[in-house]
Formats: sequence, structure tokens, C-alpha cells
Amino acid sequence: MMRPQALIWGVLAGLLAGCATGSATHPASWFTRFRALQIPAGADGIQMEVVLLERPIGDSYINQEVWQLADEQVVPLERKAILEENGFRVGQIGGVTPPGLQNLLTSERSNINPRRHYVRAGNPRLLALGPIAPLCQFQVQVDGQPAALALEQAACSLSVLPSLADRGQLRLQFTPEIEYGQKKFEAQPNEEKSGFILTPKRPTRSFADLGWEVTLAPNQYLIIGARADRFDTLGCQAFVRRDEAIPVQRLLVIRASPAVPGAANDLSALSDDDEPTPARTTPLALQAGWTTARGTSR
Repeated sequence: MMRPQALIWGVLAGLLAGCATGSATHPASWFTRFRALQIPAGADGIQMEVVLLERPIGDSYINQEVWQLADEQVVPLERKAILEENGFRVGQIGGVTPPGLQNLLTSERSNINPRRHYVRAGNPRLLALGPIAPLCQFQVQVDGQPAALALEQAACSLSVLPSLADRGQLRLQFTPEIEYGQKKFEAQPNEEKSGFILTPKRPTRSFADLGWEVTLAPNQYLIIGARADRFDTLGCQAFVRRDEAIPVQRLLVIRASPAVPGAANDLSALSDDDEPTPARTTPLALQAGWTTARGTSR
């Protein structure tokens, strides 16, 4: 029988080996991946690579220069007018990545936490636009009618619903959402559908009237930002954050493509609701030429 001292040293050696290789993984992540391995990758898999760039408020590149290179007609004219009224700006960039945008995407100060999401067509994914704001006040403009809102402990996000389109393109439907207030327990069906469990959840306001839809090819970027001169709008409140310790303005950058079954990171490795841990290396599909490992700190 192994002596207690030997057993203890064996455990310590195993822990040290894990630290040396940098391969430690959160236990919950292992459990999620174990379940997901039983789900085969299908033809409806979609990969989205998401970056939330951070710049000083009023930065000339994300307020003017990048938009001179973007096609803002990717959104129909009447829908574009509604987005402008509510402080949102949406554009598409194709071809060679503009040098200014590439510099921001490869900057450790601007590209803090790149993410790679794996979803199935028809399943929405929530993209956070920043940390919780103590108070979010804005006016919503729908059909020219203003409505003033003030939400405490507000987390602004975009719900994106991906689907497959023709010729390898993807259709992305966006809906602005805000989660706010304190958590309350709600009854939800359990996994076996045999009963209910109490789940803490915060109230959510969804703004379907402000939604929009775009179609992207795999080699195109979608950029989403704010009209910084419309401070009392939802779009500006979501992307321009004067309330943070270091005031910042953000720009959301997205690339999407059908997930390839059998690839190193296909859907057989991640479940439909799996959220990978913050990336420590830049997602390859976002910029094939990026080869250096990057941290997640400023």
C-alpha cells in the first residue's frame, strides 16, 4: 500500500506539472466539453469570431476613418435611418483588411478579449457590449416617437441570430437588449423536462423595433458602433462609456463562416451553449496572419 507521504508528494507533483505546462482548465469547462463530445457536428454549424475594440472617446479612427472604408448600405435605407436615430452605426468591410483596423485588431491595448463562438443555425447568441453600468439613461426613437428610459445596473448587449444563406454566406439578425436590476428567481424546466428548477435571472428589455439584418461572406467584416454625437441614444450609451474608470468608446467587429466538420475547433468539441474561456491567442479565422500569442490584459 502506498504511504500517505508518497501519495501527497504524488498529488503535488501532478499539480506542479499542470502549472508548468500551462494546461490547467476550469472544471466546468471540462464537464461542458465532455457532454458536447456526444453531439456530432452537423451541416448547420456556424463559427463567429467577435472582437470588442476599445479606444479613447472621440477616437478619430473608429468615429470617422474606418467608416469611410465601410459599406453602410449593408442595412436597407429605411432601417439605417432608424438605427441612426437611435445612435447605432453598422457597416461591412470586405477584401484586404484596412491597415488601421488591422493595427487595432493586433493591439493588446485595443483588442482586450477576442472571442470565438460556435453555434448552430437558428440559435441566438448574446454579445455583451461592455460591463454593467450603474445607470443607463437614453431615449428610444421608433417611428419618430421618443420614449425616455432609465435602467439601473444595466448590461447592454446584442442578440445575434445566425442562419445559413446561399453561396456559403451567413445571415445575421441583431436585436439590442438590456439586462438590468436585481436577479429574481424564475421557474425553468429541468433538462429531463420532468420538473422545474429555480434559476436566478435579471429582467431584460428587448428592442425588436431597432433590430436589423445583414448577410456576410466568410471573408467580410461587420462593424457595429455608435454615433458619438447622439449621447442620449441607446446606441451611444451602449458603446460610449464615460462612467468607467477609464472612459472608453467601443467598436464591435465580427467575422462569421460555416463551421467545417472535422476541423480542430468544430462543433464536436463545443456544445451549442458553450462559451469558450477568454482567448489567450488571437482567433486564426479572424486574421490568418496573426501568429503571436496575446494576453488579455491592457
